[in-house]
Amino acid sequence: MTDIKLKAVFILNPETQTFKPTAHNLGADLAMEQFSADPNARVIDQTERHRNADASKCRSCKKQAEELTSTHNESAPGSEQGSEPDDQESESD
Repeated sequence: MTDIKLKAVFILNPETQTFKPTAHNLGADLAMEQFSADPNARVIDQTERHRNADASKCRSCKKQAEELTSTHNESAPGSEQGSEPDDQESESD
């Protein structure tokens, strides 16, 4: 019996800046086809086969999508909202 690594594919929604599960339980070749079609896609290794047939309703995939979104938002440029210097002084004479 061969040990096939399963993959899950997540796509970044550019409007909401959140990842959504697109597919899971894919072989590496098929997952890479989907990944190369979209630069906003991420392919993640699965530890085991997911039971739910629909990736968008899969609990494991939803959790992974939340983690990807969180990581993406932390590393996105401009994510530090309060990092502007406060060099402006108000002079009221």
